[in-house]
Amino acid sequence: MKEVVVIGAGPAGLATIKSLSEYKDELNITAYEISNRVGGIWVNRDSHRQTPMYDTLRTNNTKDMLAHPDFPLPPDIQESFLPQYMILDYLENFARHFQLYDFIKFRHTVLNVDILSSVNGVEKWNVMVRNEETGAVTNKKCDAVLVATGHESKVHIPEIEGMQTYTGEIIHSSYFQTPLYYVGKTVVIVGGGLSGIDILTEIHTVAKKIYLSHHNELFKFAVLENAEYVPDMARLDGDDIIFTDGRVVQADIILLATGYRYDFPFLSENCRPVVKDDHVTNIYRMMVDIEHPSLYYIGLNKLGLPFREFSMQADLATAFITERIPAVSKEEMQKEYEERYKKYVTDPGLRPKDFHIVCLTQFEYADTIMEQSGRQKPGRVVSEKIYRRVMGNALKNFLKFKKSIYRLVDEENFEVVYEDPVYSEP
Repeated sequence: MKEVVVIGAGPAGLATIKSLSEYKDELNITAYEISNRVGGIWVNRDSHRQTPMYDTLRTNNTKDMLAHPDFPLPPDIQESFLPQYMILDYLENFARHFQLYDFIKFRHTVLNVDILSSVNGVEKWNVMVRNEETGAVTNKKCDAVLVATGHESKVHIPEIEGMQTYTGEIIHSSYFQTPLYYVGKTVVIVGGGLSGIDILTEIHTVAKKIYLSHHNELFKFAVLENAEYVPDMARLDGDDIIFTDGRVVQADIILLATGYRYDFPFLSENCRPVVKDDHVTNIYRMMVDIEHPSLYYIGLNKLGLPFREFSMQADLATAFITERIPAVSKEEMQKEYEERYKKYVTDPGLRPKDFHIVCLTQFEYADTIMEQSGRQKPGRVVSEKIYRRVMGNALKNFLKFKKSIYRLVDEENFEVVYEDPVYSEP
């Protein structure tokens, strides 16, 4: 039997274990999880690691788009955008339903992954792990490694001139817990991605004043009375926050919604990918290491339908590992990577890190990997239709789109149960 190691038991790890477990008669599967429970970033106040989660967070995708395609959320749930605790319950139920706990070793930290041997291009791996309960360090030899650790573990703190002199608080969005901390305070939110706008919706009713410092034109909708847009910060000087247009303001808190950076500290120098400008380079189908094709990354992409994508990527990795589909030559993999990079980054003039931001390109990508793996997933057509409507509404008015309710009609259609009247306006 082949030995296979999965790193992580969050949403990506669980999807990976589930796909592999369908061939448990051929594969000996071991998954290592640093925490004492499944769920990954959906665990709030995890005593074993920092997660970017808070009690009042709601999903940016509807329950029908978010759910694993082989395990829908209960149909009696009426709301579409679910709170954090319901997603965590769902992931735990998913793990129980598919008996995934049998494969997971909790409170185990992966210390090092390295190439043990390579014969005719076929590599064997050594995974060094530490049992956090006993302190024992052991080594696991295996035929394939699947990294499913997500991309929200290493926070990005931008360098701002004079940061050390600032007299207020500087907090990364990953530490946000409750809007109560922001009552009556003046806040500068730096960053215009989903986390920054999510936090704006949480604190705008309690904060005294909010400055939004970002240049994401997609999310420059009309803001509220106590909020205004400002350009990038130029520097900090004691109490003063100086922006690039020369404006000077004072604030109690600078909240950095500046995202995360890909980080694989457990991969040795022999197999660690080159990450350039937050772009994981040289990966086939956005998930297979070209130089080390038995090393897989499940869940690198951003701004898509994550659970669906994890499932499809895991199916493709499983098909390769079990040799149910033919291996792809390094030359073919390199060609696919370079063509994808040219099509989605170079030609449209985007940044290297935009390679992983899939948004509307995710559906073409899903079709490609489902065809290659030979595993079709239900809900492909209707999920795209809902996604396009939801994202359109979010860009029009982010503050109200999560109040919407949708209901699936069939594999291709959905109906709108409720949307705020603002979305009917021209």
